[in-house]
Amino acid sequence: MEQKISETDLPGNPARDIVKKGSVITLITLISRPLGYIREAIQAYLFGATLLVDAFIVAFNFPELVQTLFFSGATSAFLVPVCTRYLKDRDEYSKIYSTFINLSVMLTFFVSIIFFVFSSVITGMIAPGFSPEAKAITRNLFVIMIPVISLHTLLSVMKAFLNAKEHFAAPEMSGILWNIAFIIAALTLKDRFGIYSLAIGVTAGAFIQIAVQYPYLRKLGIRYSFFMDFRHPSFTEARNLFLGALIATSIVPINSFVGRIIASYLPQGEVASLAYAFRIFILPFSLFAVPVYTVMFSKISRLYHDRDWRGIASNIDSSIILLCITLIPSTILLCTIGDICTRILYERGAFAAHETYITNRALFGYSIGIIFYALSISLVRIFNALHDMKTPALVGITSIFINALLAAILMVPFKNLGISLATSLVSFYNFAFLYVLLKKKIPYRMAKRAVRDIIKTLAAGIVLTLAIVLMRHLLANASIVLLSSVFLTAAVYGLFFKDYYRAILKK
Repeated sequence: MEQKISETDLPGNPARDIVKKGSVITLITLISRPLGYIREAIQAYLFGATLLVDAFIVAFNFPELVQTLFFSGATSAFLVPVCTRYLKDRDEYSKIYSTFINLSVMLTFFVSIIFFVFSSVITGMIAPGFSPEAKAITRNLFVIMIPVISLHTLLSVMKAFLNAKEHFAAPEMSGILWNIAFIIAALTLKDRFGIYSLAIGVTAGAFIQIAVQYPYLRKLGIRYSFFMDFRHPSFTEARNLFLGALIATSIVPINSFVGRIIASYLPQGEVASLAYAFRIFILPFSLFAVPVYTVMFSKISRLYHDRDWRGIASNIDSSIILLCITLIPSTILLCTIGDICTRILYERGAFAAHETYITNRALFGYSIGIIFYALSISLVRIFNALHDMKTPALVGITSIFINALLAAILMVPFKNLGISLATSLVSFYNFAFLYVLLKKKIPYRMAKRAVRDIIKTLAAGIVLTLAIVLMRHLLANASIVLLSSVFLTAAVYGLFFKDYYRAILKK
């Protein structure tokens, strides 16, 4: 029976549907991410990989971590599965939306006040290796960015209710405006406020992100009011799912944050180099993985209410194949020409050859595990869609300790490479454990066709790696090597998967 569930042909093409609905996210990302690199390049040009940037990154990461851990990260995980039940009732949908918006405002305002009062204590905890001067700068930056906790939490509630209606454009588009606000603040306020101009840009951009959601919410009939009903069945269901969702979705940011705390004991600039490397690493993840698991999450949440196990299995297979076809070649590109990418993106102004070297070193460690990073997050979303928050939470808790141990051990011989390698190793651990547990939870077994496509992806990856390594021995010009590598990737995977791509693009 299990074999048939995944292999039975279903009406339509799940991969084509995911690509079609996820393409809007990819298109917006193609604008937003280059803006993100421009933002990082301007930051690097103005401040380099220095103590000031280390302070900004740590100060920015903490409020971002808090809202991701306790609010926005868990919000989509439990809200999308809950609110999909009420999609056909506009009034009920708006009532649920208002309840969670108002609750978010109350909770995050209270948390923000506490953080302001204890900002000095918090700074000492998040930057233990910093000097007193660096801690003072970090504290001031942190205070300026405290409002981000509330603003991003509200954005995540809006995103969940829009995504449940399969509207993905507005939440993703807000990132473009955030980057623009950051860039304008950095360029216009740098002379007057120095490094604090970056913190001002972060907070101003977060306000703009909220404002841009309103027209789309109105268009879809989602109305805000002061309504709050804690007795509504949706609130009870969300409350039961919240703790597991909170733990499960907090694992990735916790592991990243722990790694950067450990990195504060490394030589100056290592924390900044990890951030710059992660910025490059996250581009293919954002282009290919985020659209796939965002659309898949909404689709499986709907299918679960109908108990459509065939549809769920088919969507899981299609998502895994899409991730492999896009992220395995991305891994190869980042590992073979990561130094060229880093040099082109960042090496100017205060960002010199040494900064390029340490950033590429961290990038290599992250890149090795990008496919497992994406698959592990996708599996967490699958469990969430099935209303199971406990399983990924338990797996995630164990990964926190493994990540901290690996980062501390590998940091000694490999410096920032050791910390990024720890991230990749833990991603593989999360994926493997969750995949085994998923097969035990539901009647799912990967189709033979999917297995063949994954093997084909690995074979294409070997061919591509050999071709790029050979090309680097023959060519010296960095720009030519970069363009040739991209061409080779398209040619090799286009040849191996021409029928697959034709089926997806077919009307």
